[in-house]
Amino acid sequence: MARISARMEPTSLAAYFRDVRGMTEWLACPLTAEDQSIQSMPDASPTKWHLAHTTWFFETVVLQPYCEGYRTFNDRFHFLFNSYYEALGARHPRPKRGMLSRPTSREILEYRDHVDDALERFIGKIGDERVAQLVVLGLNHEQQHQELILTDIKHAFFQNP
Repeated sequence: MARISARMEPTSLAAYFRDVRGMTEWLACPLTAEDQSIQSMPDASPTKWHLAHTTWFFETVVLQPYCEGYRTFNDRFHFLFNSYYEALGARHPRPKRGMLSRPTSREILEYRDHVDDALERFIGKIGDERVAQLVVLGLNHEQQHQELILTDIKHAFFQNP
């Protein structure tokens, strides 16, 4: 496996970005909208929340501050999908993430598409090593959430008779 770093060529970083983001959606693909919305305990999160939170990270930490002309998908999402980043603002309480029937799973995928399109165009223009490192950090963060998606949905399924 190739070593992934911020010093890679933009095309390699873009390919890594597509691979990681694609894996997350692949994990969620067999789940119904109901499956993606369930929260089986306060320490777990719904799959659709994981999908949105990892997207929120790229929008909030990379695109908004560094991509000139970037337009936020939905201003409400900043509050809904922040997790524990207190310095970045208020957030919806973790134990109540399963109460969010809106946005829908479909809207979350539209959000991901919006951010992915912007970030793929932006990756080719990154000239600052620190910004490239933030993209890699976001991808590592997303891989952690891939593990959480599996853990959380397995716990939720275990609760079902």
